[in-house]
Amino acid sequence: MSIQRSLLFKSLVAPYYRQHAALLCFVYYIMTLGVGRANGVGMLEYHYALIRGMLTAPSFLITVFVLWLAYAIRCAQFVAGSLHKPAFSYLYQLLLVDPKKVYRLLLQVQLMLLLPVLSYLIFVIGIGFHEHWYVPAILAFLFTIVVCLAGAGWYVYLLQRPGAYPLQIKWKWPSILKRTYYVSFLLRYVLEKGKVLFLVTKLYNCAALYLMLAGRDPARHSDIRMMALFFSAGMLGHGILIHRLKEMENTGMSFYRSLPVSVSRRFVQYCLFYFCLFLPEIITIAARTPACLQYEEAGFFIFFGLGILLLLNSLQLYNYPNLKSYLVNVTQLFFAVIIAMVSRQLYALSIIFFALAIILFFYRYYRFEPQQNPDLF
Repeated sequence: MSIQRSLLFKSLVAPYYRQHAALLCFVYYIMTLGVGRANGVGMLEYHYALIRGMLTAPSFLITVFVLWLAYAIRCAQFVAGSLHKPAFSYLYQLLLVDPKKVYRLLLQVQLMLLLPVLSYLIFVIGIGFHEHWYVPAILAFLFTIVVCLAGAGWYVYLLQRPGAYPLQIKWKWPSILKRTYYVSFLLRYVLEKGKVLFLVTKLYNCAALYLMLAGRDPARHSDIRMMALFFSAGMLGHGILIHRLKEMENTGMSFYRSLPVSVSRRFVQYCLFYFCLFLPEIITIAARTPACLQYEEAGFFIFFGLGILLLLNSLQLYNYPNLKSYLVNVTQLFFAVIIAMVSRQLYALSIIFFALAIILFFYRYYRFEPQQNPDLF
């Protein structure tokens, strides 16, 4: 490995994967470990069905392209942010090297950053050619090649213009969010600092709900346990986002704990916030009711999902030494869902989760002392 390549990998690739380890672990979880063997459908069958739907449904293929493009944009944002920092000013010495060589080096960086997409693309192309779905498979390959080439060219552009800081996603806030409500602070943090994790989580949840409910006749199929299992996996996936949110509250908004606000009002504020966070799933459930879901089942999914979010929030009132320790508790909640699914006690479990969220919040709120320098990983 040349000195320039090693320098770029250590400066851009390694820090990117360290910073996004939680997000990538969550995606790996929902795509592999979260897919258990149930009703004769295992992980390989799940991914085969996923790739088949991608290559046979144009709308699904476009959705996947949008997701891959969003991931590539996030990579470009990270590189642009790194180049903008004074600590990485030594990378501009690459301008002394031949531009074609610099482009080849940055193309290798782009390939390493897009490695999760490229690794999955291999299976997409393999299944596509095996099943004679040549056109969508070639489109997926060409789309990825264009993204890689364009990304490398963009990095060269950034190197040649040190003051440029493009690719900032800005939100136009409604007037109500510009007011100093506590809920608006939380929403602004999620939509500004946790955009990628938020979008990935919501796309997985909404897509899973939409696809699982497609063609379902509620009069003939009354068992919702398997849907509840996948739905709970997506809801528990919010745990990483909630963990980051609590870290922000503990470090940047700790003053709020000393304000004269009752615990009940604080809990209502969190209920409102997580209801707003849960709106995409609520809209998806409402769109499938009553054609694919009975009103009772739709109410269960909404109540169950909101209860999981509130419980994850209340669990943050315990000091965890690192994110791994917190995820152990999240995994235990998933096992509780599996047990309730097998014993047909999902409705009872939803009530237990909601009650635990309330009890833990009121019991732990003023007993909780944030750590000064928490170790996230």
